Amino acid sequence: MNMFYDELLFRTDKRPWIGELPQTSTKDFNFAIMGDRSGFAIEGVFEEALRQVKRLNPDFVVAVGDLIEGYWQQAEGAHREWDELERHIHSSGLPFFPVAGNHDYGNEVMKKVWQERKGIDYYAFRYGNVLFLALHTEEPQHALSPELELAFRETELRSKREPEQAEEVIRELLESIAEQTKDVKNKHVPSPCIGEEQFAFIEKTLHDHPDVDMTFVITHQPVWKTDSVVYARLLQALSARPFTMLAGHFHKLEFTRVAGHAHIQMGRTGANKHKAGLDDFHHILWVAMKDGLPTFTAIKLEGMLALDA
Repeated sequence: MNMFYDELLFRTDKRPWIGELPQTSTKDFNFAIMGDRSGFAIEGVFEEALRQVKRLNPDFVVAVGDLIEGYWQQAEGAHREWDELERHIHSSGLPFFPVAGNHDYGNEVMKKVWQERKGIDYYAFRYGNVLFLALHTEEPQHALSPELELAFRETELRSKREPEQAEEVIRELLESIAEQTKDVKNKHVPSPCIGEEQFAFIEKTLHDHPDVDMTFVITHQPVWKTDSVVYARLLQALSARPFTMLAGHFHKLEFTRVAGHAHIQMGRTGANKHKAGLDDFHHILWVAMKDGLPTFTAIKLEGMLALDA
């Protein structure tokens, strides 16, 4: 496969992706993007999305992170969640390429579990004449306090036991988090850290693939919404090449163009609401590449019906 990672930094046989890229000899192909499954996953929605995506038969699937609830202080809970999720992904038979979200990598325990199971924090791959950078925005971790972790687990249980009350109990938790972090500067602005080692990998990968028609930059947190130098440095590395940025994190679908480049913030594929919005719905994003150019179609899960199921 045309997969690339930092072989000097990541000396492991573990991989975050599942399955293998199919062979291709054309510029025209399709892939699907899945949004946040958590926090506070609604049981069965992500799994149904996998079944529906399989019917659409994309070449592969990309996920923008927050696949499990996470924030565990004991590794057993995290391993149990990953085991269950990966069983569904394997059963779909779809090549599946994720990045880590804050729920997947949110404290030292979660980081250790990710590295034990998946080995690599960031990577890249090339399919046809398109380059994909699957980047990592979850350093440093922002662990919950013991009190908030307990409230998090209680909210998770209540949202499943009383789904009609889920929005209310999630709002109560978010208000508690806001109260405890009210003195933290820029708490509402995502602050992804892409360090020097990762930037060296990004710059080398871009240098090695100057001929691609399109580059997709996939992160969990939307780096274009930060007040850091990360976004500016990414733009500098991407230079004049055509690119699209993909992210998640905020559970709300947004599509913007900046200097002609698409910036897409995925909404939910299984996660509960965090805030109400007209474009707040479970969906996947279908990307059709033709002659080196992408078209994007958001597909509401509520509107998909398998007639021969």
